[in-house]
Amino acid sequence: MNDNKLIFSLVIGIIILFGLFMMISGNNDEAPAEIVSQTPIQIPQPPPVVPAAPLAEEPVVEPIEELVVLEEDAQAQLEIQSEPVETVTVEVEPQAAALPDLNDSDAFVLSSLAEIDGGAAVLTHLVSEELIRKFVVLTENVSRGEFPDRNLPVLGPQQAMQVRELGSEFFLMDESSYRRFDALVNVLSNIDTETAVSLYQRLLPLFRRAYAELGIPGSDFDEVLITAIDQVLNVRSAPQPQQLIRPSLNYLYADPEVENFTDVEKLLMRLGPENTQSLQRRLEFFKRRLQLGSM
Repeated sequence: MNDNKLIFSLVIGIIILFGLFMMISGNNDEAPAEIVSQTPIQIPQPPPVVPAAPLAEEPVVEPIEELVVLEEDAQAQLEIQSEPVETVTVEVEPQAAALPDLNDSDAFVLSSLAEIDGGAAVLTHLVSEELIRKFVVLTENVSRGEFPDRNLPVLGPQQAMQVRELGSEFFLMDESSYRRFDALVNVLSNIDTETAVSLYQRLLPLFRRAYAELGIPGSDFDEVLITAIDQVLNVRSAPQPQQLIRPSLNYLYADPEVENFTDVEKLLMRLGPENTQSLQRRLEFFKRRLQLGSM
């Protein structure tokens, strides 16, 4: 027991003893009557004082300390209540619209493209029907180095290829023919890579559904897309412009080796060196960003 507790115990003990004494003796204000006696009074000797056994120590509540603690708590509570309440504003990001059914996806895809920066210019080069399915078929064909003749998601150039006749049924493609693809390549190259990846990931469930319809086992559309991009990035090149021949309605490359290039390689030659390099740079960025997001 510390000093404070000891002093407090003694004070309580004295108060209790004093209260007991007052209860026994009572409170008499009258003066006692005087008694006279001729017989000397024998004053008995008090019995020897036996030390009282020490009282068992009882736990003592510390009201003074508790009062101080209560006052401190009340003061702290008062200070807390007096502080101004700070208002926190939580911004809730709007949820992306749910994807429609594949059969009804054209309007959704076109509106999604229109919302992105530069997307309105892309719309002028796209068809308006079966966009997702046609894009998936084009991607699958390009992944094998082929290029479909019809049902493309993009509109073909309005101008015909310009050639110069060299004589003896040989022709040379005029370099002005490269300009037919400038607008499309510029539009695709000017779309921000992050924006393009974000839109692709948003539409990915629709791409996967359309790819599943092709019934090609053991492959995923993400892998097919990367393979198609690699086909464009790894094309062989040949000196341009190349000589052409026209045994039928279509022109063919006069060099048999060049004519044996894949459809993708021959298409990129018709785009011209500058457009090909611009398209390859954009696809390289797109591929790296896709692979980074899949890690």
